[in-house]
Amino acid sequence: MQVLGADFTFPHSVQRLPAKLSDFEGLEINSFVTNDGVRLSYWEAGRGQPLIFVPGWSANGAEYINVMYLLSKNYRVIVLDPRNQGLSQRVEYGTRISRYSMDLKELGDHLQLGSANYVGWSMGASVLWGYIDLFGTDEMRKVVFVDEPISIYSHDDWSEQERLEAGGTTTSAERMVAGFTEQGPLNSLITDMKPLERSQLKDSPAFLNSEAFASTFIKNDPGAMGRCFSIM
Repeated sequence: MQVLGADFTFPHSVQRLPAKLSDFEGLEINSFVTNDGVRLSYWEAGRGQPLIFVPGWSANGAEYINVMYLLSKNYRVIVLDPRNQGLSQRVEYGTRISRYSMDLKELGDHLQLGSANYVGWSMGASVLWGYIDLFGTDEMRKVVFVDEPISIYSHDDWSEQERLEAGGTTTSAERMVAGFTEQGPLNSLITDMKPLERSQLKDSPAFLNSEAFASTFIKNDPGAMGRCFSIM
C-alpha cells in the first residue's frame, strides 16, 4: 500500500478474511480537497452499486477493513475519513455536523457517483441526517443508521427511565470532550452504558485484527477530534 508505506500481517487467522493487507486486492486509499481547502482521505474497493460508510466520532476507514473486504465482493465500498480523523487533514475549522455533511456530498460529487447507498454509524448517522436536511434524498438509494442515540446528553431533570430510553451518556459538552479526550468521567447519572462497555470487549479475533491494523497506521489527535464536540 503506497499511502501506508508498508504491508501488515493481521495478528489472528480468521476464515474468509485476509491474512495480510496485501491479500486485499484492489484496496485503494485516495483523497480529494473540499471547497474549504481540507484534504480528506477515503478508502475504496470493489465494483457494483456504491456503498458509502460514514464512521462515527474518532473512527476511520482502517477500522472498516474487514467489512470492506467482505462487501467489496458485491459492492463498490467507500469509507470516508472525516476531517480530523483517520488519514484526513487536521484543521481548526469546519468541525460541525453541517460541514461534515457537505464533505460527504463533495465526496459523492468528486467520485461522480450519481446515487449511492449510505451507512452512518453513531456521529456518522447525524452526518447523514444533516445531508438529508441540506440536500434531500434524490442521490440516496438506501440509508442505514447504526447506534445513534436519541440524545447524546442526559438532562439533569430527566428521570432515570428517560435517561435510559434516550441513550444519553453525559450531561454536558464539556464532560463529553473530557471523557473522550482525557478519559474523564462522562457523568454521575444512571445511564445505559452497555454499548460503550461492549465496545471495550476484546472477544472477537476479527475485531482485534481491525483494531491492530488501525492503531498501527492511524495516529489520531484527541484535541483535533474533540473540536466537534464543543459545538454539537
